[in-house]
Amino acid sequence: MKKLIFSSLAIAVISSCVSNDNPADHRDNGTTENTPYLLKKSTEITQDGQSFVVDYKYNGTKITESFDVANKEKTIYTYDGDNIVKTKLYDKNGILKVMREFTYANGKMVSEKVTDTHQPGTLVYTESYQYLSESHIKHNDYQSVTYNPSTGVYSNIQYVDKDIYLDVNGNLLSSTYTHNGTTYSTTFSYDGNNHPMKNVKGYVKMDMFSLGDGETGYNNLTNSNGNYAGALNGTNKTKGVHTFNTASYPTQSAMTYTSSGFGTNVHTYLYEYNK
Repeated sequence: MKKLIFSSLAIAVISSCVSNDNPADHRDNGTTENTPYLLKKSTEITQDGQSFVVDYKYNGTKITESFDVANKEKTIYTYDGDNIVKTKLYDKNGILKVMREFTYANGKMVSEKVTDTHQPGTLVYTESYQYLSESHIKHNDYQSVTYNPSTGVYSNIQYVDKDIYLDVNGNLLSSTYTHNGTTYSTTFSYDGNNHPMKNVKGYVKMDMFSLGDGETGYNNLTNSNGNYAGALNGTNKTKGVHTFNTASYPTQSAMTYTSSGFGTNVHTYLYEYNK
């Protein structure tokens, strides 16, 4: 889903294998429903009234395309079996902006390679995931890079080691890391209902860690509580209030973001499904 404007500002200020029988791996297959619910359209309404619409296309329960209507940007998804192994984001002129490539082992994502061509020059980096147990992951997460405008070359790519725990449903439970003398810790809690992307094969597994805000999961985020202390000090909190249809999928989510640096901001999401 569309990256949140408020979340992006907060991040900018803050910062510059195992068994196949993982419960999370069985939550995106859609086999428990003859005709699974699939998200066809999402609308994000910001606090100042801006509206952003994303349309989704599928082949069965596999996502093939998402289209950002406002920016006319399109993302194409490629599968290997039930795993999403590549996404390509194109701008309104059909020019490739970002390509993400994923590798898997024992049914779990173990690396993501990002090729970003919409920067000056081309930035390439790879993040890795190490599964210490079914619920404990070490994530080598990209943080920053140095760019030389005279040569067009990127260097000194910096990563942080995130210590991540999952809950029994495979959602984010907690995340902790240290960067430039500040330690960032966030805990997450969820309801017991269905996330809009639950039935899309491989989607949650592929995208859950990309923002690390807890809003992509197998259930719906109700609260996240983030604290950072050290060279910088502050808090970032999210509260989600959801309205559901009779099948326990959200039709509306009101997300309230509260930051010690930016105050409070509310975004509302509207969801439309294939039935």
